[in-house]
Amino acid sequence: MSKGKKIPLTPETREAIEKQLQAFREKFHREPEPDDPIFFDPEADTPQLISEARMTAMFQEVLNAAKEKTDIRPELLYAMEKTGRIVTERNKHLLSREEMAEWNAAIDEYFELN
Repeated sequence: MSKGKKIPLTPETREAIEKQLQAFREKFHREPEPDDPIFFDPEADTPQLISEARMTAMFQEVLNAAKEKTDIRPELLYAMEKTGRIVTERNKHLLSREEMAEWNAAIDEYFELN
């Protein structure tokens, strides 16, 4: 098992993870084991990660809602779609230098195209 980077959890993140753990317990009637995914496919009969196709569809739903129902600046919407990330002041410090460069390049590209 490879080690990922450590990310400090905000109170909101801790709450979200606790809700996911509770959803796991309710769905599978047991405590999660070390190899079980916290964010699991709620349609599956056994604990498994949400498929990449489902994750993509969920992200597209969020993006569509953001486009239709918010006043998010268009260059940020473009960067979200281009990078597959939602970058905010609260989370940008968690991204690597390369990830931030990709985000900023997408914003620059938006302005070049428009």
